[in-house]
This record gives sequence, C-alpha cells and structure tokens, in this order.
Amino acid sequence: MSDAAFQFVRQLGTDLAEGEFDLPPFPDTALKVQQCVSDPDSDIQSLAAIVATEPALAARLMRMANSAMMRRGPMEVTDINTAISRVGMDMVQNAAVSFAAREAFKCPPGAACGKDLDALRNRCVLVASLSYVLAAGSKYPGKPDEAMLAGLLHAVGKLYIFMKAADHPELFTDRSALEALIGQWHTGVARAIVESWGFPESIAVGVDEQEIKERDRIAMGDLSDILFICNLLARAGTNAAAQLGDLDALARLRMDADGLAELLSEKEEEIQSMVEALKG
Repeated sequence: MSDAAFQFVRQLGTDLAEGEFDLPPFPDTALKVQQCVSDPDSDIQSLAAIVATEPALAARLMRMANSAMMRRGPMEVTDINTAISRVGMDMVQNAAVSFAAREAFKCPPGAACGKDLDALRNRCVLVASLSYVLAAGSKYPGKPDEAMLAGLLHAVGKLYIFMKAADHPELFTDRSALEALIGQWHTGVARAIVESWGFPESIAVGVDEQEIKERDRIAMGDLSDILFICNLLARAGTNAAAQLGDLDALARLRMDADGLAELLSEKEEEIQSMVEALKG
C-alpha cells in the first residue's frame, strides 16, 4: 500500500472509531420530504407542495409513477398529487433519496472519482429496483418500499469514500489499495451515514451487514439478505440467478435459485422501467 493510501486508511479508521465523520448533510428538499412522510398528520397535498419546489425531484417522481412497476392501467400521470396517490408516500421518499444521493456526493469538476460515482449511482438504482421486486416476491416480512430504500442507501459508504479520496488523486493510481480500503470500511461508513440521516435502525443494520454470507437459515430474512442477493445479481446479471446455489440469504427468504430466476424473468420489464425512472 502506498504512503497516501496508508495515511487515508489510518485517518478513515480514526474517524470511524471516534464517530467524527465529516458527513454530507441530507439535502434540504429531501429532508423536508423525509419529515413530511414521517409526520402522521401530513397529507398528499403537503407532500406535493414540497416536491413541487424541486423540479428535478418532481420529474423523477413522475417517471416512477409512470413506470411499468407502478403504472395501473393505461392512464399516464401528469400531476404531482396523482403521482403521489399512485406510488404512495413512502415511495416519494425513495425518489427523494435517489435525488439526494446525487446531490450529497459530488466530486470537483474533472476529479478522478467522477466516473466511479456515476457507476455507483447506477448500481444503487439497479440494486434498489431488484430489492423491491425480491421483497415483494419472497417471504420478506417488511415492505417492498423499505427494501428499495435500503437498496438506494446500500452504497453510500462507497460514495463517501470515493468523494473523500478525490482529495488524494494519487489513490486512483493505486486501485488495489483503494478497492481494499473501500471493501474494509464501506459498510461501517454506510451505517454511520444512514444513522446520521435519521433513517430506521433496520436500514442501518441492513447496510452494515449486507456482505455477511453465512446466516441462520431458519430465521426469517431481513434487509441484509435482500441486499446480499441483489448485489450479487447487480454484479453478475439477473440471468445468473439460477446459478446462485443454496444461499443462506435465499433460504431465509424462503426462496430457491430457480424461484428467484423465475421471479426476475417475470418482472424484467418492471425492473428496467424503475431503473430508468431513478437514473435521471
């Protein structure tokens, strides 16, 4: 490992141990959406008023509402209130989080991390879309909307590390060292960010434990199982589902590899439509 990588890793480890991250703030509009969705007294009109203040978020929500995954019948949604009625308030939060991840993690123009951040954001929306489908089509005890949210947030640790590494361009010439420190630290960093941004403990635990392969097969599945499987699919392609074998995560979701392959084949159009909706 180069001196630059060593110094960066040492500082990152110190920050994590002491809880002194220079965490990016949750973007203001997304924070207002989060607060509104969490307020039991809020309604569609109040949420629509917040979304309307951010055109990029409104456009993302409209694409989601008109996606094959969310569309109900041939009618196309053309206004924010109807879009929220169609997808539900929790899904509006997901639209806000996908928007927030783009706003919160940025590199200076021309920085070496730009392509890495773009690739990670694209991976996040794929994992999120797969997570929604897997949660809905398996024995996962939670809501598919929550699984999508975990998918959108699962790589914020990597986004953070790449963004911070932009201050050390020499790290990008030592990719093995950079990948090693990301592999070592990203789940812990992700948990710190998710907790800092005020998301539920279940999501914080899910992103922290997303790479644990060996699990209690008898216990009921959780978000870490969803993320484990969907990360594999995002890397290998959905056509590889039938070759995943007898994974603990699949057993905990009361599903096997053949059932997963059948589910993904059936939902292929819906998955792609949501990926395109969240990418913008």
